[in-house]
Amino acid sequence: MEKPKESSVERLRSGILDLIRDLDLSFGDKLPTEKELSERFQVSRPTLREALKLLEQEAVIDVHQGKGRFLAAGALLSIARPITKFESVSQMVASHGYSAQTRLLGFATVPADPDIAARLSVPPGSPLIRVERLRHSNGQPLVYSLDWLPKALFDADPATTPDWSGSIVALLAGIERGPVASTANVRATLLPQEVSTLHGLDGFGPALLIEEICYASDGTRVIYAMDYHRGSAFSFSFVRK
Repeated sequence: MEKPKESSVERLRSGILDLIRDLDLSFGDKLPTEKELSERFQVSRPTLREALKLLEQEAVIDVHQGKGRFLAAGALLSIARPITKFESVSQMVASHGYSAQTRLLGFATVPADPDIAARLSVPPGSPLIRVERLRHSNGQPLVYSLDWLPKALFDADPATTPDWSGSIVALLAGIERGPVASTANVRATLLPQEVSTLHGLDGFGPALLIEEICYASDGTRVIYAMDYHRGSAFSFSFVRK
């Protein structure tokens, strides 16, 4: 299944966010003018305005009539990449500057135990797909992940064999069940000893465990995830309101 392609407007939106980071702009700072941005990114004014409109809707920028566009308080959420920002593990790893590979440790169809059934809002015993993966870079383990997804999500096209080594978020987007939000619990811990022993991860060290329930746009729960982030490789920021 092909990864859904990002539109030119979405790519431009991401490029503007990267520029904001590169220029070290902060809340209240003024963005470059439309003329400067269109020349920098080699795009037309209408395309640029569409991307800027997305950022305005996301509360990243404010428009002051006759004065220009300025960074809004919401920019802190997109620029600092806090733990409160929803993104896939693949996106998060890339945002920290890693060129990571994914090692598929295993996947299987399993019955939902009562705890996971409650988290995914499915009856106990319902078939779930359990996916176990490891992200690593230059031989160093970064994130150990366990994901559970309702098998019913993929029953509509039984001939399709999902690629579990890729982004599960992108995989779900390809069947129009892409997650758009999540709720999460965060705590410091260690990898379970049986995981460390089985996969040779004794040197993983302290981890930040993010337990997350991901929701599609209609509120359906599509992923329950447990992601162990290697403590020495990642840092996260928080925004308090």
